[in-house]
Amino acid sequence: MTRLCFSIALLFVVAPAYSRDDLLQLMNALRVSECPQHLRSDQPFNGNSKLNQAARYVNDGRSMQEALRRADYRADQSAVIHATRGDNPAAFKRLLAKGYCATLTDPRLVEIGIATNRDEVALIFAAPFAPPAPGDATKVEREALRLVNEARAKARSCGGKRFAAVGPLTLNDTLHVAAVTHAKDMAAHGQVEHEGSDGSSPDERATRAGYRWQSVGENIAGGQLTAQEVVAGWIASPHHCANIMDPDYTQMAVAYVINTKQKIGIFWAQEFGRPR
Repeated sequence: MTRLCFSIALLFVVAPAYSRDDLLQLMNALRVSECPQHLRSDQPFNGNSKLNQAARYVNDGRSMQEALRRADYRADQSAVIHATRGDNPAAFKRLLAKGYCATLTDPRLVEIGIATNRDEVALIFAAPFAPPAPGDATKVEREALRLVNEARAKARSCGGKRFAAVGPLTLNDTLHVAAVTHAKDMAAHGQVEHEGSDGSSPDERATRAGYRWQSVGENIAGGQLTAQEVVAGWIASPHHCANIMDPDYTQMAVAYVINTKQKIGIFWAQEFGRPR
């Protein structure tokens, strides 16, 4: 299961000759108080200098993806409004409120870049790529365990298969070695696959790590930035959900590895097992 960054390219609109501060104030007014109540966010946009640079590249004719790359800003999600200049602030505001509130109030988009020139305005909205720090691995794994056991405590359907509630899992250090090994391998090659770059399978990697098993299984993912996101994604996927709910497993481990040179950026491996 892979979660990739997405972007939304919005149509050209007519923007008045606002300054950058004016535009930031307008975007935050719409975001917090002037878009429809059910869409509003309580978190205003934060300006970002790299996004300002990216917005300048957009005004120079670059695509948003290229602009972000040139500005050295890695976005988890992003959107852009590219507007031509005009002289009617009220009309511009009404147009944004009518057509773009879903983007302007998206709680995931927390940073903004603004650039203006004589003819154009570019506004880039983004969620920064902010993975957990490598030093948080133990905390993240424990949170994943908590969420998995919370899921296992309730009966559920995984696709078309019904699972009864089942007992909790415990963490296992040897399975963690296998999880780290595979997460590193996926990160090095930029692929979210169960087969290792050496052709290995999950059971072979568990055996190499020294885990003496009756049964083993594996979930993998790419792109999620928190334990909550990755576990929610696994539960939403029938095959991964079935692994989580499998009563045959008694132990698990979760590991993630970050490689910002790869498009996905963060790679996750979850190993399951029942020891002999």
